[in-house]
Amino acid sequence: MNNVFIILVKPQLGRNIGSVARVMKNLNFKNLRIVNPRDGWPNEDVMSTVAGAYDIIKNTKIYDTVSEACNDLNYLFASSARKRDLNIKTLNLVKTVSSLNKTNFSRNDFKFGILFGCESSGLSNKDLITANQLIYIPSNSEFSSLNISHAVSLICWEFFKFFNNLSLDYNSKFFQNETPTIKDMDFFYNNLSKKLNDSGFFHSDLMKKSIMENIKVLFNRAELSSQEIKTLNGMIKSLYEYNKQA
Repeated sequence: MNNVFIILVKPQLGRNIGSVARVMKNLNFKNLRIVNPRDGWPNEDVMSTVAGAYDIIKNTKIYDTVSEACNDLNYLFASSARKRDLNIKTLNLVKTVSSLNKTNFSRNDFKFGILFGCESSGLSNKDLITANQLIYIPSNSEFSSLNISHAVSLICWEFFKFFNNLSLDYNSKFFQNETPTIKDMDFFYNNLSKKLNDSGFFHSDLMKKSIMENIKVLFNRAELSSQEIKTLNGMIKSLYEYNKQA
């Protein structure tokens, strides 16, 4: 699965990273990205649990921010055991995989990632609003927190089954529908934020932060195409230029 990226955000223990690499190797996932590992990189503790998945570790990419780790992806899932006060599409693991568009998610040029938070506190809301969808693993409601390698193994197992049961429909209209990357979406959000700020729309920094978070959630949930994003950028530019001349 060359188009799938497992992304660990601020992992704390090298042994857990090694265990994640091992289960990725078991289930044929090749791409591991890490955002700000607590104990730096490379980490000697990783090798105590990697059990032969050395190629995964060797090719692991390290990033400073979630945005940098995801900006070339077309779609982003985020794993969370806790309920969040965010209006982001949220499905359990089984329903998530069963509802995937097979044609899109099997394309080699359609890159998607799965975010996993650190062992102690999971993902922050700031990280979550980058995602198109949240995934939760059904479990004991009184003890739902999983070891990070266990969470990765369960989610990767479901996606492994998905990829091994694919039946492509190359005539699907979705196959022709180019999907924007996270970088494309960030450009749209930054452009919109700047234009709104220049027009005096935001009355305070707090208002700006809250509104832009809601806008990100709204458009990520809509799963727009590249052409639709280009159209929106064009509309924003046209309205902004018109108001400058008025």
